[in-house]
Amino acid sequence: METGMISTATATATTATPATAKNAIDKDGFLKLLVAQLKNQDPTGAGQDPAQMVQQLTSFSSLEQAQQTNTLLTGLQTQTAGLFQAQTASLVGKTVKVDGSGFNLKSGTASMNLELGAAATVTLTVKDSVGNVVATLPQGHLNRGATALTWDGKGTNGATLPDGAYTVGVSAIADDGKAAAFKTSLSMKVDAVTFKGGGIYLASGSNIFSLADVLEISA
Repeated sequence: METGMISTATATATTATPATAKNAIDKDGFLKLLVAQLKNQDPTGAGQDPAQMVQQLTSFSSLEQAQQTNTLLTGLQTQTAGLFQAQTASLVGKTVKVDGSGFNLKSGTASMNLELGAAATVTLTVKDSVGNVVATLPQGHLNRGATALTWDGKGTNGATLPDGAYTVGVSAIADDGKAAAFKTSLSMKVDAVTFKGGGIYLASGSNIFSLADVLEISA
């Protein structure tokens, strides 16, 4: 039977870790080494090659220019990010179309966009936050293209359901009996713009979505 214990011999063998030599130096170390070399050599002395001195000076100049370029690029990146954030803030109050599906029910009204690749008979299955089916909505035969789907918030028993987010499953059967290709999207009014973790997020009520999911922006 295995006990999980480690023998003394094993423990002793594993504690002796051979030291590994560090052969690599960073750019600061390289710069110090190059400066020291330039200070302690005479290109006019016996046995010296002036071409090597010129090459070393060129390397020093190239390294200095590269560091300055990196500093400038970092500054430009910061300025660009600030300008982009300022432009994104102007989305507050705008209506955007976002990749996704679902009904955001508010005061007995909800809508979702559906784009069919072919004419099809469509049925929507609405579920609440815990996955219970609360409504089945036959949409009939819809033509190819974009269609706005609406829901009055009434459940299977005819009662109006509470406001909130509901997931929607889509069944689209084409005229040939096969599943039709479709895309879904949501239209929302942007209430706020959030910057966190290097990403940009838009908020609409309790819904938060990435700027990368925006398909269309309108007034």
